[in-house]
Amino acid sequence: MPNPKLFSVTRRRLLTGSAQAAVMIGAMHYVPALAQDTSRAVIAQAYDAQPRNLLAFRGGNFPWIKNVFETLTYTDPETFEPQPELATDWTLSDDGMTLTLNLRDDVTFHTGRKMTAADVKYSLETAALPETASQIGFIARSFMAIDTPSDTQVVITFSQPTSNVWDLFEETPIIDKETYAEREDGSKVIGTGPYKFVSWTPGAELQLSRYDDYRDKDAAKIHDLDYAIIADPTATIAAVRSGRAQIGYGMTPRDVIEFDRNPMYTIVSTAGTIYPFGVNVEEGPFDQKSVRQAVGYAIDRQRIIDQVFDGAGTPTDLFWSPSSPGYTEELANRYSYDPDKASKMLDDAGAKGAKVTIIIPAIPANRSIFEIVQNNLREVGLEPEARVLDVAEYDQRQVAGDLGQSFILIHGQVGFQTATLLSSLPSLRKGNPSHFWNDEYERLRNAVSAASTADDQAKAVTALSEYMLDEAFTLALLQAPSPSVVSADLEGVSFSRRGYILFKNATYR
Repeated sequence: MPNPKLFSVTRRRLLTGSAQAAVMIGAMHYVPALAQDTSRAVIAQAYDAQPRNLLAFRGGNFPWIKNVFETLTYTDPETFEPQPELATDWTLSDDGMTLTLNLRDDVTFHTGRKMTAADVKYSLETAALPETASQIGFIARSFMAIDTPSDTQVVITFSQPTSNVWDLFEETPIIDKETYAEREDGSKVIGTGPYKFVSWTPGAELQLSRYDDYRDKDAAKIHDLDYAIIADPTATIAAVRSGRAQIGYGMTPRDVIEFDRNPMYTIVSTAGTIYPFGVNVEEGPFDQKSVRQAVGYAIDRQRIIDQVFDGAGTPTDLFWSPSSPGYTEELANRYSYDPDKASKMLDDAGAKGAKVTIIIPAIPANRSIFEIVQNNLREVGLEPEARVLDVAEYDQRQVAGDLGQSFILIHGQVGFQTATLLSSLPSLRKGNPSHFWNDEYERLRNAVSAASTADDQAKAVTALSEYMLDEAFTLALLQAPSPSVVSADLEGVSFSRRGYILFKNATYR
């Protein structure tokens, strides 16, 4: 992809914030490591790849997918304006209802076939299918038409002005319509990026190799990328520390402490992750609103941040970014920690002693959050227990809205517009695992999407937030960065604003 506006980072610093959402590991003083194979880099990641879900956001795909696939545009991390990638330029009609995109004419898939407008149309239409489970497919479903006047032009007709279409473009890989059906087992995962997908051993490893016919001959100087699936954070730390892995991806702030102040490593954190606690409002005792609210007061969010994320994060009851219109500290801290109040509310509701099964994915941060939530809920009179699912099963059940009585989710979608989040986040969209949906909720959601000015949006988001906090069917606990550790032997590795690793310009020193 074209070089985004990236910048060097200072070692011994955890980078956060929207202005620092895309970073490059540039030239810095460092102590050379032992000689190594400079044709290969190893990335340790906590959870497995999911080639079946190319068009849905899956944490196990973030480290590799944008090296194999490309998108129409990307967002400049400083100006937040869309920039060209597979699209070269575009024109929006005066009424905001028609968008014409011109495409590059030198792009080929890894099969050698030339990419055309038909592939773009196919990718957007596939993202729109409910069974694809794209969190932002709803944007494509709102289109009235996608036309392809030529092999290098796509014309999209909107049903209404769609300012968040750039979220869709940046997050939808352009897929090969001839091989997409054969992706699930990893045998044919075909993109247009500088690296091609070579092999995948579920639960163990993933391998990429340089695509020699890529249009930019100077790209992908590191020939092979090996991804090791290591669920144990201690093993990930050991792999990075020993030099067996050059990147440890998606670690917790506590895991990266020992790399801090070490000139052999850079610690970077991009985008952010929302961790909500949700309940099924159709199952007791959570069919009582007061019980749901009591849980909100029972959970010590700051303790989670301090113990799980080493103080890096923002306690909040809201899903929106703190910079979003309508976000206020009063709303964000509606459920400040108050176990005495929670205990009384549960007593008044007759819910003391209720057994609560909490489903969590097999992700280290979620496990650690559960331990604190479990203690908090026990202290106020509930009897919680965990049920841990592997990530693939968890994701399938999350999409299906079938996570049982209660659950701790993980949403890596910080950076999207509020209107996008409402329909992209599994916690909030129709069919959510809380089984919460009614006319008032839908009306308030629609008001956010229809808001045309910042003032109108702030009012609409505030009204929606008040309603959601009162109903308490799902509560964000915190927004936290997800740091990665990068060996100083690498330079030119970049991270997008939402946390994808980009190796196009990476080399060894």
